Amino acid sequence: MTPQTDNHLSGRMARGGLAAASPYALAMVLLAASPVQAADFRLPAEPLETALVRFAVQADVSVGGLPAAGCGGTSRPVVGVMAAERALAALLPPGCGYQRLDARSFRIVGLPVRAGAGAPAAPGTPARLDEVVVTAEKRTEPLARAAAAISVATREELESLDGRTFGAVAPQMVSVAVTNLGPGRDKIFVRGLSDGAFTGKTQSTVGLYLNDVPITYNAPDPDLRLVDVDRVEVLRGPQGTLYGSGSMGGIVRIVTASPDPSGFAGEVSMEALTTQHGGPSNAVDAMLNAPLAGGRAAVRAVIYEDESGGYIDNPELGLSDVNTSRRWGGRLAALAALPGAWTLTGGLAHQSIDTDDAQYTQGAGGPRTRDTSIREPNRNDFSEYSFTAAHASQLADLKVSSAYIDHGLKTRYDATGAFRAAGGSTTGGAFDEDKRIKLWATEALATSRGPSRLRWLAGAFVAYSDEMDAAALLGISPHEPARPVYRRRDELTEAALYGELTYDLTGRLSLTAGARGFATQVATRAGDFSLSQTPLDPMRGKLTDAGVAPKLRLTYAVTPDILVYAQMQKGYRAGGFNVPSAAGGSLTPQRAPARFSPDHLWSYEVGAGAPLFDHRLLLRAAVFHADWIGLQTDQRLGSGLLVTVNIGDGSNTGLEAEALWQPNARVLMRANVLLEDPQITRAADAFPARRDIGLPGVPFDMGGAFVRYRWQASRGWTAELSGQLSFVGRSFLTFDGGADNRQGGYASGRVAATLSGHGWRATAFVDNVGDETGNTFAFGNPFSRQRFTQATPLRPRTIGLGLGRSF
Repeated sequence: MTPQTDNHLSGRMARGGLAAASPYALAMVLLAASPVQAADFRLPAEPLETALVRFAVQADVSVGGLPAAGCGGTSRPVVGVMAAERALAALLPPGCGYQRLDARSFRIVGLPVRAGAGAPAAPGTPARLDEVVVTAEKRTEPLARAAAAISVATREELESLDGRTFGAVAPQMVSVAVTNLGPGRDKIFVRGLSDGAFTGKTQSTVGLYLNDVPITYNAPDPDLRLVDVDRVEVLRGPQGTLYGSGSMGGIVRIVTASPDPSGFAGEVSMEALTTQHGGPSNAVDAMLNAPLAGGRAAVRAVIYEDESGGYIDNPELGLSDVNTSRRWGGRLAALAALPGAWTLTGGLAHQSIDTDDAQYTQGAGGPRTRDTSIREPNRNDFSEYSFTAAHASQLADLKVSSAYIDHGLKTRYDATGAFRAAGGSTTGGAFDEDKRIKLWATEALATSRGPSRLRWLAGAFVAYSDEMDAAALLGISPHEPARPVYRRRDELTEAALYGELTYDLTGRLSLTAGARGFATQVATRAGDFSLSQTPLDPMRGKLTDAGVAPKLRLTYAVTPDILVYAQMQKGYRAGGFNVPSAAGGSLTPQRAPARFSPDHLWSYEVGAGAPLFDHRLLLRAAVFHADWIGLQTDQRLGSGLLVTVNIGDGSNTGLEAEALWQPNARVLMRANVLLEDPQITRAADAFPARRDIGLPGVPFDMGGAFVRYRWQASRGWTAELSGQLSFVGRSFLTFDGGADNRQGGYASGRVAATLSGHGWRATAFVDNVGDETGNTFAFGNPFSRQRFTQATPLRPRTIGLGLGRSF
């Protein structure tokens, strides 16, 4: 197809909808006489043909030339006010260039192209920090212009950080804390909004998303291995308007790399590690991308496996390095571009984690020993099936996403002597928990397109969660048959309609208002209370809740680049029911409420973002205050069983700041700090709580820093040195405090050296350089915590080598 033979489509005609333009015979837009002006571009990543039509409409220019040999696939996202030529160069994928025909028309060509005609930047030219694009607020926007508390780790940064899990990335994301119970067992807290260190029936305070769909309700982080991930985004503060229940602290969003129709690609990487005082570790990852249907579709597959050697010994059982864990899994995604500007994406993901034993310490044997009578294995199986249909038009973009999650967790605790009154073993007893969660979620979202003083989004959401829980007591030594402690089933249904409007009051001042109308219903059934000293009838309960979660934000552009904003938002969670405390079998059971009520949180913040020095330095900071009403928390009774209570009211006031500096192509630095004052402001009578120790599991101060230096080692080879440091302040495990509950107060570092080129990448690194033994988590076993001090040390100093090949 040449400009002489192209069919033509006017940009003004295209304003009636992109569906009129066939993405397989890209039309030229008729020219206007006026010269090209800068435009406010909002171009998501999408099939190239669709992206060019959208670009032509927004720029009011003419684009033609497709198909072009070697040029195709998925465009890059572009957001911001800029000249059309710069926007076009930014959106084109590898293998594509352009020629400027006149003041208002361009032609797409396959590379190589003549110098200056849209070719990629020369090696060594640093990318501008404002080119990092995020979608955490459900619309495409550059990080540098986002009027919200957002942090992002790009694919390149994840590689430099060795960010293979979210726990490895978290220290470099401001205001993020992660417990350390073990692989696939951790809770995530953002901005110090902690409801307790244990995982029970409260919904998580942080929503965890894989691309566009939620993947947890009240389960711990499944600890997905971050292989072939485009970026990780953290949106801080309650997100009740856009994300609904369970987003009080914020959102963590893992965005995987999309299938690329432009050509075949693959990667293979391996790691070998040795841990001081522990066993060896290894990992292997692989990715393959294949185009289909002449570049109109693609599939992308990822597989991985890793083994983390143990470093905890159990002299009681005569075992060393007991806490070895293995993880294996993969993803498969498919993308197809259809006529009428529709894009379909489907995928599946699975991961299993199998841990031989827990990683906490206990007893007098030493800093890395435990004296339990039996081993405490853990299993975490996670599967996700998702489907997304997206349609692009000039008026609005429509996206419908649906997913099914199947998440299973099995945990064993040493309960020797813990259930004497119920006939439990005094020599080798086990308490087994078996949880199976099925979650269905569907969301439809429409967002406005094009430059306008009024921008909007509207959505509908429905989710259903079906959770089966069972607990049993059994003898290991001597062997005794399992006895049910309880069985329960919880069903949660949530439906919501939400919307958000942003209006430019002036050229500098914008107002955003949003609201989410929601309704939730929780239904619980439980029985099989065989340990109870007196007969207990099966329990049934149903609880409904409905309300509105509003949001209000005022944004002021001090300069075109420097933004200041003030906002307030609401977060909320549904209530639920407890298993009767007598199910623990004690002769004098600790009393616990039969149900817990919904809780909600109001957050107020003032923040600013400032890209400086030609966007080589990006500063972001916020001052925030949150009031938490009826705070839900999962706590352990004296019997060891979980109970959920409304412990009172809480608050947190804090200051967070982060900086990202890239002065040239060689140097990249990032740093973050959080100073906060989490506390209980009113303690209820349901459970003991101190008002002077903060909220459990979150420190009053924490921070991290990362620096990378990169240079051209020889022709075609690039060398890199990097280092990172993180600090976690003091905190307590529980609301009631106590010397045995102290944790935190440590720093840890990592150094690495990398050589890459010609498709190869080799890395050598040292984790926990100082072999720090700080207590990361003062918990491991609920049945012995009252009798022994428990601690979870950092993984000892670990030295590793990695080798990767891309093609």
